[in-house]
Amino acid sequence: MKKLLFVFLISIFLTGCEKNQSIVTSVDERQANEIVVFLASKGIAAQKIQTAVAAGTTATAATYDIYVDKDKLIEAMTILSDNGLPRIQGTNLLELFAQQGLMTTDKEETIKYQAGLEVELENTIRKIDGVIDADVKISFPTTTETGLIDTETPKLKSAIYVKHQGVFDDPNQHLESKVKRLVSGSIDNLSFDDVTVISDKSKFTDVILPTDSQMLGAKALDKDYVKIWSIIMTKSSAKTFRFIFFLLIFIVFAFAGSLGFLIYKFYPQIKSKYIKNK
Repeated sequence: MKKLLFVFLISIFLTGCEKNQSIVTSVDERQANEIVVFLASKGIAAQKIQTAVAAGTTATAATYDIYVDKDKLIEAMTILSDNGLPRIQGTNLLELFAQQGLMTTDKEETIKYQAGLEVELENTIRKIDGVIDADVKISFPTTTETGLIDTETPKLKSAIYVKHQGVFDDPNQHLESKVKRLVSGSIDNLSFDDVTVISDKSKFTDVILPTDSQMLGAKALDKDYVKIWSIIMTKSSAKTFRFIFFLLIFIVFAFAGSLGFLIYKFYPQIKSKYIKNK
């Protein structure tokens, strides 16, 4: 019980003396890097730290927490909120229809194939220089029967969203036509004219970083970390930790000494009274 109380007190102490606070939790590395750079462009130093994973938890993709100085916490939250960061990540069809058992229906297999095809096309479009991100959506209509034998296959359509650094604004690149040819050539019965490309220039391409190199990197928050008995803390916190630790040791020894003195002082009297009563 005393050990648990000691650990609890130390945890409260470390939380209270920590100067940095988490502003964003459990985002992927790409979003974490984007947030750190964007905050740096606004004059706020930020640092990404990998999210701690509890023992026994199933291994998943690494996620990160973003820390800023607690004095800049409100300002950083306002900036991120005004710019829609972090972005909400929805569940895609591949995750929704993930393999859960040994048996799957034909419909599920078809959906997984179509979603996988979209992901493959997205990865290919991202390889184009100047493309930041891409989303591909393909409409796969079902075949309809028009008679006893003949069937009519509705036209396939596709919509593509491309986040870019400005390369789509250059008419000499013809990137929109290239993307249309890529997608229409990858899917049977998909016409070039039935592919729609929506390009969006990223506002983060105009981000200007400050000349202060310490706004980015491992020392962005001017923190040096040390390890004491498997506990990781900042150097400034370590000094206070040592002071409180040795103070507790002193109190324990003082209490033990006082208890020993009381026993030494009063034990003979208690013993003599006990013998007399006998």
